[in-house]
Amino acid sequence: MAGGIPLASHEVRWFFEGSAEDHLDLKKWFETTEPVAKSGAVGAPSWTPRKNDEPDVYLQIPGSEDLGIKWREGELQIKGRTAVLGTQIFGEIHQGRVERWVKWSFAKMPDEFRMLFAAGARLPCVFVHKARAIRKLRLDTMPDTAQEVDAKTFVDRGLGCELTNLEVSGKRFCSLAFEAFPDDAAMHDAFARTVSAFLDGLQNARLSAAKSMSYAIWLGQFRM
Repeated sequence: MAGGIPLASHEVRWFFEGSAEDHLDLKKWFETTEPVAKSGAVGAPSWTPRKNDEPDVYLQIPGSEDLGIKWREGELQIKGRTAVLGTQIFGEIHQGRVERWVKWSFAKMPDEFRMLFAAGARLPCVFVHKARAIRKLRLDTMPDTAQEVDAKTFVDRGLGCELTNLEVSGKRFCSLAFEAFPDDAAMHDAFARTVSAFLDGLQNARLSAAKSMSYAIWLGQFRM
């Protein structure tokens, strides 16, 4: 099994019923807001489905809110929550639950592992079809140095804002998330400052703490 270095992140996420197209104020804001300067010719975010339109397959873990296990595009991914930082206010009117997570990714898995996530397998799973748009910011360790870069640009220290369309059992949802990495000592302040800068422009929709949760919690509604 080929596994990369664990990725530690600072995160906040919201879920909504209906696709992004059902939340036009949210979608327009995401695609057009300009919270920081852009690096070069950064264009509008583009929507991308998963490879071959295959779903992410999440293993159902009853009663767990701090662990996620899924099969994504040929990789086994395991994600564990390391801290709950509580509800935070962003952009004066928005509230979200901030958490710390660590993710491990394993490629070239044996067929026995892959089959655990196949349709009809013994283990209970949730199949989630996704298409998402991503905006990426490069963050320096000094204040006020965030800069938006192309979503495919590799950065050592940065923040991603993603809006994702989700479909489970024919029902549509969407999710807005901010994920910053690495989770170093200076990240919490940079995260709060940069997310607030993004959300200052979102005035026609309010993000509430009741809609803010991790995938591990959100997937609980689909458990058998």
